[in-house]
Amino acid sequence: MNVEKLGPYRVIDLSKHIDPATSTRRCRVERYFQQSSKDYHTNLDIESHLGTHVETPYHYNDAWKDILGLPVTAFMGRAVLLRLACTPRAPITKAMLEQAAGGRVRAGDIVVLDSPYHCEPFTNAPNDQRPYLCGESGEWFVAKQVKCVGFGDGVAIEYSVKTACEIHAVVMPRDIMFLEVMKNLDQLRSDVFFLICQPMPIKGLDSCCVRAVAIEGIPGFCA
Repeated sequence: MNVEKLGPYRVIDLSKHIDPATSTRRCRVERYFQQSSKDYHTNLDIESHLGTHVETPYHYNDAWKDILGLPVTAFMGRAVLLRLACTPRAPITKAMLEQAAGGRVRAGDIVVLDSPYHCEPFTNAPNDQRPYLCGESGEWFVAKQVKCVGFGDGVAIEYSVKTACEIHAVVMPRDIMFLEVMKNLDQLRSDVFFLICQPMPIKGLDSCCVRAVAIEGIPGFCA
């Protein structure tokens, strides 16, 4: 169930649900009975870039901030969904972003991107027509002073090593994060909403899977 009600608010789960039995990335869950306390515990052995996940600047440079180096508010706030009008398999330019934003993006926002061209990420599918992030995209995010860039299967970051390195190098020194592998963006009724995507508070993590949740209708975060 991806959409629920919480009082007067509409809640949408934007996370990829992970099944260790079918995950293509490292994900081992070991449940065991602890005799001393007579209850069950679980060992986790997972890839940090698993499912829907945040990537911090530490992902790209040892000197930059990890999960605990960023404030808790970095992982929540006003989010704006930009529906990109673009040609297939094209770099995402400043002009495309400016047109989609329509003046709605503010400093400190989370920007979420989508396009009409959907493809499962990280599969190198021959029919992949997604537009892709590049250095110019990153320059726009920096100029707008956003704190996080999210995207699902309508936008690519893995088009090439060159373009992926370009955008990481532009945004991450400014403490701008990525929120990757988002799901259910088509379930959003509003393009402006409150988003929360809190990772596990573990020192030294460059990335972490999250439960990304949109809440529509919160005053101050819905326009």
